[in-house]
Amino acid sequence: MPISLEPPSTDIEIISNAMRLCGKQGINSIETKDPFAESAAAFYGLLVNAEFGSNRWKFTEKSEELSNPNTLAPTFEGWQYYWEMPADLVMLLRLDPFVPYTVFGDRILTAGNSPLTAIYTRKVEVTDWSNPFKMYITYALADMLAMSVTTSDRMVGAIGAAKSAWYTKALFADGQSSPPRSIRSQPWITTRYASGFGSRSRWR
Repeated sequence: MPISLEPPSTDIEIISNAMRLCGKQGINSIETKDPFAESAAAFYGLLVNAEFGSNRWKFTEKSEELSNPNTLAPTFEGWQYYWEMPADLVMLLRLDPFVPYTVFGDRILTAGNSPLTAIYTRKVEVTDWSNPFKMYITYALADMLAMSVTTSDRMVGAIGAAKSAWYTKALFADGQSSPPRSIRSQPWITTRYASGFGSRSRWR
């Protein structure tokens, strides 16, 4: 009989549902001393961090004005100032306004010290996920675990198909929560033209 799942509301419920999809008994706590449950929890952490560290999900995006810049000493490669990363940052997407920058460890290096806002992804609690995203993560975790507990190609295939379907639904739901955003900068083109490669006279 197919397993009927409701959208989970906690990390434990997601892990438990993924285990059930793999034919294992669900759990109410990680403190079960069950090696499979412990592995599931570890893979869950890796999966969520990987998803929030991508640039696919708009609901993970946040903007924060950076604190006062610090003088870089010694300076190198034209970078003169550094800014501390926001504490909840997972991946930096861009700076506003757009200025040349580089990431060096947990710092952002810039040539100037004008006020900047960082746009980045951060970890979001399960309670703030959309239901399609919750279901996608559930099936994605089950997909990661299935090969270790079953030899049924049919089960693995069904879990993979459901994961793909929920991924599509999650992307659609996420896209509906935010209007499309035009490309705000073209650093490759800017560099290309600044170096003369884009000049018409060069090719006449």
